[in-house]
Amino acid sequence: MDRNEETVQKRVVVNTPGQRSEVLTERTERVPPESGASTGTIAIIAILAITAVAVIFYIVSNRNANESANRNANLDVATQAPPQAPPTTIIQQPAPAQQAPVIIQQPAPAQQAPVIIQQPAQPSQREFTSANDDANMQDIATKRLTQELDMAGVVMTVTDARAVLTGTVNSAATKAKAEQIVKAVRGVKSVDNQIVVPGF
Repeated sequence: MDRNEETVQKRVVVNTPGQRSEVLTERTERVPPESGASTGTIAIIAILAITAVAVIFYIVSNRNANESANRNANLDVATQAPPQAPPTTIIQQPAPAQQAPVIIQQPAPAQQAPVIIQQPAQPSQREFTSANDDANMQDIATKRLTQELDMAGVVMTVTDARAVLTGTVNSAATKAKAEQIVKAVRGVKSVDNQIVVPGF
């Protein structure tokens, strides 16, 4: 007998007033073959395949996005200018005939350069001013410079009523402003502006 064939038996009971009879019939039917996989199984396999493709696509696109972000971050770091070093404090050494300078550092607001006060020259070398006058002019000019936020990198000394400005500022306008502030101090005869502006 073939796998696709099925035997069907039927029993029929016939009752008549005088007799009872049973009829048994048997017949073989051909059944359509069963498929190897049901529709539900095929649908589950298709959903799993689509999910796997979506996960692989997500991983690949995330990896590409991460690599792109890392590459951009590395380029940003490489193109950034190195941080600027704080301004260097310059201590001027006197000529052999002069005494060593006296350096007085005052407490300063955040990021303010120290103020250097140079001891005045010997009486025989001074021209028109006294040491007290130079120190007073330097004190007044230093206070005025420290009141300006953009003058933190300026160092100033006064000798014989002549001021020397050194240090670093961010713009040419700030350099000129520092010179004007010091020139406005009563008694200052001249200003030697040696302030450096990066990039100029």
